[in-house]
Amino acid sequence: MMNPHHQPLPSGHPHPSAAATAPVEMDPRVWRRLPQPLLDRVLACLPTPSFLRARAACRRFYHLIYSSPFLHSHLLLSPHLPFFAFVIPSADHLLLLDPNGHWFLLPLPIPVPAAAGGGFSAAAASAGLLAFLSGASGHKTLLLANPITRLLAAVPLGPTQRLSPTVGLAAGPTSIIAVVAGDDLVSPFAVKNISADTFVADAASVPSSGFWAPSSLLPRLSSLDPRAGMAFASGRFYCMSSSPFAVLVFDVAANVWSKVQPPMRRFLRSPALVELGGGREGSGSPRVGLVASVEKSRLSVPRSVRVWTLRGGSGQGSGGAWSEVARMPQDVHAQFAAAEGGRGFECAAHGDFVVLAARCAPGAGPVPASVLVFDSRRDEWRWAPPCPYVGVGGVGGPGFRVLAYEPRLATPAIGLLDATTPVALHGMHG
Repeated sequence: MMNPHHQPLPSGHPHPSAAATAPVEMDPRVWRRLPQPLLDRVLACLPTPSFLRARAACRRFYHLIYSSPFLHSHLLLSPHLPFFAFVIPSADHLLLLDPNGHWFLLPLPIPVPAAAGGGFSAAAASAGLLAFLSGASGHKTLLLANPITRLLAAVPLGPTQRLSPTVGLAAGPTSIIAVVAGDDLVSPFAVKNISADTFVADAASVPSSGFWAPSSLLPRLSSLDPRAGMAFASGRFYCMSSSPFAVLVFDVAANVWSKVQPPMRRFLRSPALVELGGGREGSGSPRVGLVASVEKSRLSVPRSVRVWTLRGGSGQGSGGAWSEVARMPQDVHAQFAAAEGGRGFECAAHGDFVVLAARCAPGAGPVPASVLVFDSRRDEWRWAPPCPYVGVGGVGGPGFRVLAYEPRLATPAIGLLDATTPVALHGMHG
């Protein structure tokens, strides 16, 4: 059963409207007389975590997860929740954090790597799916999985031999786009960032099970970090290149890469590209954002963590324009810098929320100790409560990654591949 850890409620007097907003219990006789289609529709409107709790009430609720009409209704009616998944090396579970500060434990549907370079590791997430990349060098295997229903499907073997490429994933109800870029094995002992492979599957295409598009060439002098991942917006993938910093833009339709210069590129530290929601503008359309520390000894403003968004950044030489939309307050930055200790931070965005997690000190374990949440719509920075699952499940490894992940019951796009039938249903445990 799901039992999230809540932040302590602040002390003081209750809000005057607390009595007016107190939940009202419905007479059980009313529930018993509701027609089943109406009751199913009510359940379909529940967020995934709430439904996972409700399905334990009776056998019929329990088996709704296997009903295609119910899953279709849940996909259309259930609210989308901006969760963040913390991927812990060598762990058999994910740590999930919602923007309200609740932590959950979600078991993974694939075996934990037995040794370095073996097994699979989570590399990207989109629309309720997680992408796991094989660790062995050579032609890469990419697995797509729904950890809630334990559906698992394999993308056809990658056409190019690679070592540790960067992965991007964009999934919809009837489509999947996956990009595997960089770290081309030019010999058994050497790698270069030369090309990228794109897998496309769409219910309207032939074949609907998908295909690998012709390889695309990366811009010259690209240097990709597989831990940084990719952001996706308006039909384009975005990823960071280092030494010097640059933003690489991949137009999926044109199968072409281009380069955009980031703001203040000589003074950035731990830059991360993220996909932001509409923010205070309320536009609703996703935007590409850049989150980074700015450090310069003679800078006229104090050191800070800033958030920019890219407008008109289509590449192709135009470059687009970066606009600063937020800056971490100095008192918050002082606490964050002390927790970070110069080791950098992991970052992800989901909807209007951005999560920044300080990387762990050597010997401190891979579970994040300090997590900061930024609400771009309210322009508010707040600390998440400590993770209660430190040491659960034999956690080990050098560090963690953060992915924008939404727990979903229905992920119909995985059906485009040869997906296995669910062997069990794993809920989110507290």
